[in-house]
Amino acid sequence: MRNWLKPLIGIMASAVLLAGCGSSKTDDTAGNTSASEQAVAIKFMLWNDSASERMYDELAQAFEAKNPGITIDFTKSDANTYSERLTVTLTGGGEVDAFAFKSLDEYYKLASSGRALALDDLATADNTELSGVHSFFNDLKINDSLYGLPFRSDGWALYYNKDLFDQAGVAYPGDDLTWEQYVELAKQMTSGSGQDKIYGSFMPDWPQTWYSYGQQLGSSLYSDNLTPYVEGLKLRKELSESGAQPSVAENKATNAHYRTAFLTGKYAMVVTGTWFPGMLEQDQKDNKLSFNWGMTYVPHPPGVQKGTTMTAVVVHAVNSDSKHPEEAKKWISFISSEEGQKIVAKYQTPASAADSVKDQYKATFTNDAVNMDAIFNITSVPERELRKGITQMNAIATEEGELALLGELTPEEAIENIKKRRDQEIQ
Repeated sequence: MRNWLKPLIGIMASAVLLAGCGSSKTDDTAGNTSASEQAVAIKFMLWNDSASERMYDELAQAFEAKNPGITIDFTKSDANTYSERLTVTLTGGGEVDAFAFKSLDEYYKLASSGRALALDDLATADNTELSGVHSFFNDLKINDSLYGLPFRSDGWALYYNKDLFDQAGVAYPGDDLTWEQYVELAKQMTSGSGQDKIYGSFMPDWPQTWYSYGQQLGSSLYSDNLTPYVEGLKLRKELSESGAQPSVAENKATNAHYRTAFLTGKYAMVVTGTWFPGMLEQDQKDNKLSFNWGMTYVPHPPGVQKGTTMTAVVVHAVNSDSKHPEEAKKWISFISSEEGQKIVAKYQTPASAADSVKDQYKATFTNDAVNMDAIFNITSVPERELRKGITQMNAIATEEGELALLGELTPEEAIENIKKRRDQEIQ
């Protein structure tokens, strides 16, 4: 079993976090041995969860087998506090060579402040090793430089309860559904009341569920004209006001979650990320799934190509102060390569669209309901824009959008407030 390092411990007032133990053989090497012959231990930081630990263990074993003399020492931190600990580690001089970013917010913040090494030498068109993830590079660049290599990617999809559609005698959702058609279908699939009520739709209370409309049209929350986002917010609000979907207030009162809601068998459709099939696969193994389900492309605005979906990637990076930058780059490159991505595909949604990677991902499921096209054969638009104010913009959209969904503002007022606050709060 690989030696997983214990969570980092603050050892001084500035809360500098040092990645502990890990036996680097470099210090024990005789002085007359060249650096190229010395064994190198790459200190790699990530958040802890059982699936990730198993995945990285397998990745490290495969990497070390291909790269004698380089070993991977893991430093893991609690997922809930990982972002803060990573920031303190990098700004405080903690000994870490490479790491995983948990969100695009922290990727932008730390990379743009010089804490991550530029990887432009890896982003060349002739780098066939990374060809499967190359399509993400432009959207990941900050000031025209790449600082992270994608290893996981999630888009959005539509999931539906086949049994409910069969009982209602209604055709399953098609793969070219507009948002307007989705709302009408959700109304059609809604019936009953009280404990016997069947809802046509469930969506997480995230702003992405309404601002996706504008993103899919190619708009930007930073543009002068935010009109495209008004329609998305109107449709999201119509779902709740029509009774086809629980309101934000109801979800907050019951602490509702899309996974538990879908498992009740009382929701005809759910819109959420492409990580959901993995959850449903586990639920099936645990005998928590009592109905047949299917999935297809996420709905889109009229005139937009089917399969157009927001995507968010998770990236690895190299500490700009790494003692072993070349070896660290080799490690994260391996994870994003076709060989590494085939390992990632056993545990998470991979970023690579290579056929062998997709085959491996498909093989992890026992349920043939998983729609590979809705995961891989997509037209990607960024869910979050990597630019100044990324964190503030998310908060602004969340707060103003929620006020509209609670009925305290009209969608038009909420979008206008987003524009005003954006111009005032993001300098």
